[in-house]
Amino acid sequence: MTRFRTILLLLAAAAPSLGAQTSTSPKNSTSVPSGDADNGIHAATLLMRGVTPRGVALGEAMGAVEGDPSTFFYNTAGIARIKTNSFFVTGSQGFGNTQIAATVITFPTALGTFGIGARALNEGTIEEVQNYITGGRLRGFQLALEGGGAIQLTRHWLWGGTLFYAQETLGQQSAGTIGVNSSMLFPDIFGRLTLGGGVRNYGTPVTFDQESKRPPLLGYGALGVDLLKHRDLMQTPLLFRGEPIVLDAKLLGQVTVPDRNEPFYGGGIEATVNGVAIARIGYQYQPASDNRNGISVGAGINVGQFRLEYAFRDRKNAGAKITEFDPIGDEHHVGATFFWGGEQTNTPTVPVILTQPVDTAAINAAVRDAVERQLAQLRPLLDSLRNAQVEIRQESDLIARYIVPVHFGFDSAAVRDSDFAVLGQVADVIKRVYPTAMVTIEGFADPSGSDAYNLRLSRRRAEAVRDVMIARFGMPSGQFRAVGYGEQRVRQVNPGARKDDPGALQNRRVTFTIDATQHY
Repeated sequence: MTRFRTILLLLAAAAPSLGAQTSTSPKNSTSVPSGDADNGIHAATLLMRGVTPRGVALGEAMGAVEGDPSTFFYNTAGIARIKTNSFFVTGSQGFGNTQIAATVITFPTALGTFGIGARALNEGTIEEVQNYITGGRLRGFQLALEGGGAIQLTRHWLWGGTLFYAQETLGQQSAGTIGVNSSMLFPDIFGRLTLGGGVRNYGTPVTFDQESKRPPLLGYGALGVDLLKHRDLMQTPLLFRGEPIVLDAKLLGQVTVPDRNEPFYGGGIEATVNGVAIARIGYQYQPASDNRNGISVGAGINVGQFRLEYAFRDRKNAGAKITEFDPIGDEHHVGATFFWGGEQTNTPTVPVILTQPVDTAAINAAVRDAVERQLAQLRPLLDSLRNAQVEIRQESDLIARYIVPVHFGFDSAAVRDSDFAVLGQVADVIKRVYPTAMVTIEGFADPSGSDAYNLRLSRRRAEAVRDVMIARFGMPSGQFRAVGYGEQRVRQVNPGARKDDPGALQNRRVTFTIDATQHY
């Protein structure tokens, strides 16, 4: 029996590959060129598998990604800046006809963002062998439950951690492990660079009979570079409704160092069009020719509240070409994310039982007094904006446009020192009146130069003002998005005025559109 249990343990650790051979072609097993160098080293191998379409498509280089609930399984610090509730679910047909399903729910609070995640791996079936005699078939599967959260310690420092429980079952035997993950992110370095790192899967041994194996403990370091300037379009997409076409791209890389095994490397590029259409490509490499080697591709559609994603991965060491059907080496991943609601304070609501008649007149008077006091406090601030020649256009109860007298020199995107005062007043209004609203800074140019050049120049002007609001006045980076409209004639203050023409300076400007229907 001891030998039987030992064999079961070894099979459980290697179940993703062994299950693939027996369940896919039990009579004629598939020959894989190199095999899996992790065989027999770790238990709870589910904790090592890629589970999300975004992660798989980018070669598992997710250690420097933020603002996405799927980062919960890679670098938990990445959920710290999610300011809405989110629900993520994914399913995949893994290599060797194994299946993985996973889900994450995140919810922001005044302290930080917290999440709960679950994963399941179906390893297929393997043959029971006892005293070299083949018996029936045994089913193997793994489950993992994880919970934790992330907080923003400083502007450039996010920390996250989780507690997990993972269980392995093979036939009639089952064992579990409890462990922790810890990770950090350092975003917005020089406006484009994000660094990440951490330790995952530090847990207790998984013991079958007298044999014990630990979860796949690993450390990692990662970086991400925004190639076309940091815009967060994945979080605040421009839905092509009169918006210019804006391309964005992110380069990601990661090195992972497992315990008692060789390091492996991953990298990928993610490109978006207005944050709506998404394309990804990645590669993972391990010098010892482990089964991780291979290219991956992915695509997605993102409309802000809903995101649908797909990824395909080809494992090079399975032997088949990427264009050939290969049940041993191919993976298909599909995932969906839904965002809703906003940040919660978690303040309990205590029910009040009324035993006296309600004095509605007194309540209405109190409400009017509170509104008048608030307006009285804000009136000097709004008057100061008008004195600074800021034009306020109230397009609806929740959407306002502030025409700010911030103008630029010819062919320049530099904000003048003389404009800092009025920008500080606008920042004060946003902090006090619109603390959670999404703010779009729109840049414009006079009609000198080509349309394409003016579009780029106007976007640089909007980005320059956004950087001033963030760096000088301490505004949240996620609250602003910068958009360039170039020389659109319908938006010119003095149509046709250019360069040194009278009125051309008013065409080289920015405006603020504050939308309280959207939360950053």
